Amino acid sequence: MGRKIQFRRGPEAERLQTVLANGEPGWSPEAEQLFIGDGQTLGGVPVEMGKFTLVDQPTLATAGGRYLFTSVTTLQLPTSAIEGAVVSVMLGRNCGATRENPVRVLAPQGQSIYKKDVAGTEYQMTKTSVQRSLIYLNGEWYL
Repeated sequence: MGRKIQFRRGPEAERLQTVLANGEPGWSPEAEQLFIGDGQTLGGVPVEMGKFTLVDQPTLATAGGRYLFTSVTTLQLPTSAIEGAVVSVMLGRNCGATRENPVRVLAPQGQSIYKKDVAGTEYQMTKTSVQRSLIYLNGEWYL
């Protein structure tokens, strides 16, 4: 039988205060997200996950996460992330979003979401089955 490999894991608040060693894996059970240490970034560097987290109520996103809206609600982007971190979002076929009642991706307080050089505090979504990626650069989120 092979050797057992253990990942550092624990509460999200604890992960955010920990610097993982270079190459050290860390798992956040709360966010269901894998992080890899670089020896300097608090919490580690998020690894883009292969699965979507289903969103059916207001949710706080984790950098590197992929989110699929199953109902009309909101997703709050993280306040901070490493440069180049990505959050991916998509609407499910039957989520019910309309122009009058869209799904909303919210910028953290004091930050903006930029789309084509226009800054806003939220990004509204109504088209299903189209994945959008938001990238964290210079303390702001960009589509």
